[in-house]
Amino acid sequence: MLAGRCNGPPAWLPLMDVLPARVTRTGYREMTADAGQWCAGLVTAAELLGADAIVAGCDPTLTAEACGAALNWDAVPPALASAPAQIAAHPLAAPRQAALVEVLRRLGATARARFGIVAVLAGPATLARQLCPGQPFEEALRQLRGAQMLVAEALLQARPDLLLLTERMPAPDAEPERAWQRAFGTLRNAAAHYDVPLALRVENWGAGHAAWLAGLRLQAVLLGPGSGDALALARELAASVPAVGVPVTAEDVAARAALADAVGSARAAGANLFLSTAGAVGGQGDLAVLREFGAVRQAAA
Repeated sequence: MLAGRCNGPPAWLPLMDVLPARVTRTGYREMTADAGQWCAGLVTAAELLGADAIVAGCDPTLTAEACGAALNWDAVPPALASAPAQIAAHPLAAPRQAALVEVLRRLGATARARFGIVAVLAGPATLARQLCPGQPFEEALRQLRGAQMLVAEALLQARPDLLLLTERMPAPDAEPERAWQRAFGTLRNAAAHYDVPLALRVENWGAGHAAWLAGLRLQAVLLGPGSGDALALARELAASVPAVGVPVTAEDVAARAALADAVGSARAAGANLFLSTAGAVGGQGDLAVLREFGAVRQAAA
């Protein structure tokens, strides 16, 4: 995917949260605190979906919890209940965060021959909203920087093939703050030190964000739900970003097939696009439909 080749089917990187627990018949909370169960569930789910890569850590609360935030487990994945009074000095001591690091190590040792390994980390703006609500944005970034870098370095030391940051634009027409871009620069330097490509998954984007996203100088950008034509924005980004992910949905079979055809045409014209899901594949839905979901990449060949 990152080599820039546009021949053959596009890479297929489905996001998964509760699905690995479902296919292994374990509780999500218990699975994400047990590296062995989590690893097995991710591999089984990736096989089910016909994935080219295992994306580990698709839980928006994982890093916030490690930094001291309280969670509400009434549903899974959990929701943020409250921000911490003080950001934890040792986020890697949190059981689920420690389990994710171990999962990445195990996947690297046992699954890399069949799958790419992608580690997910909440981006700086996401963590700022979760951990420091109501504080000035730049001050929030300053406060969380140490904890986020501890987690980022632990994930990078596990040697994934890609570190994927997750973020959400404040509004489709909002101009991102410069402090946000500087925070990406810090993470980009850390990833370069470990020779791990850095990518961003972004939601709530607008067509006007193309230049800002390209200016982050990342190895890949993965578009989540946003405002506008995702394929058009992906084509525009592909002129300057090595690889760009286009979201597909499981529910609309006709739209999925049409998008696969369009991605195939764009790749034939030289745009290095790949496919992902619009959101994380969870514990709902018929498994037969999910198996068919994996065939979407073949349609784009």
